[in-house]
Amino acid sequence: MIIGMGKSPVTAILQQYSYICAYPCFFDNKVLLTENRSRAYIQYIKLLVRHYAKYGRALKIAIWPDYTPLYKVEKIANIYLFNNISFIVPIHDLSELEIVDELVENGFRVFAGYASDKKLRKYELDDFKEVANYDRWYLGVSSKHEVREAVLYNFQGFDITTFLFGRHEDRKDSKKLASNILNFVKEISKVKGKQTILYDFCGKLGSLTGERR
Repeated sequence: MIIGMGKSPVTAILQQYSYICAYPCFFDNKVLLTENRSRAYIQYIKLLVRHYAKYGRALKIAIWPDYTPLYKVEKIANIYLFNNISFIVPIHDLSELEIVDELVENGFRVFAGYASDKKLRKYELDDFKEVANYDRWYLGVSSKHEVREAVLYNFQGFDITTFLFGRHEDRKDSKKLASNILNFVKEISKVKGKQTILYDFCGKLGSLTGERR
């Protein structure tokens, strides 16, 4: 299972560890992509191009712009140059799996992205798992419940934010926060689908994320 993390105050610490894909390895911009459906993809692709020019092959995973078919992106940049990147296509409606189909047909490595925010999707998790016949990514994990779902439903990857790790006061110490994130990632890597291991993992999760059981 791959764990990604966008830009945050602790990414400079995390990026030296290979078992988490932290910025600049992981690239997204949720605020930009969801605020203006008709034009946001243009600015986002330009930012992605700049990011790739700066970091090169350090970039491994990027969010595909929401609601955007391939032909629109092709008008902005030569997206085929990013052949080392795996794209996560956010699925708001199951009909958007057609975008995943098209990218796969054109040789891209792709995850179908499950939207954790109910306001951003028109389907349920069971429906998504049944019809998304690709590697699946759980987008925006920010609670213990969502971590459990990502593990139990065998997602190939998910991305996290610092909000998963306790209250604001708990996240002020960057070194402690980075340590909690790394320990969390290590615990995830131990989960092999066995119920006993998963039970133990869920017990440890509360202490790692600062949640009360």
